[in-house]
Amino acid sequence: MSDTINWDDLANQAAAQTDTEFNTTIASLTRMSISEIDEFIKQSEITNANAIKVLKEINDAAASNTSKADAIANIDNGVSFLVSLATRIV
Repeated sequence: MSDTINWDDLANQAAAQTDTEFNTTIASLTRMSISEIDEFIKQSEITNANAIKVLKEINDAAASNTSKADAIANIDNGVSFLVSLATRIV
């Protein structure tokens, strides 16, 4: 992902977007299809805003892996979302 992504703006937009709009936005940032994104969001039962929070934590180059893990664990359904995302990669 690009360093030029404004995660705060993306999080604010996510709260106002429909699921379809949100999935399209995430698909444009990844190599995943809209249907794949829709499926793993449903599996993890995460909100759009919380999904962006998880992605923001993953992208935080300044944070250690431990602090990223702690932050994601504190996001409602964050770990479930991360596991669903990881299963698409491996």
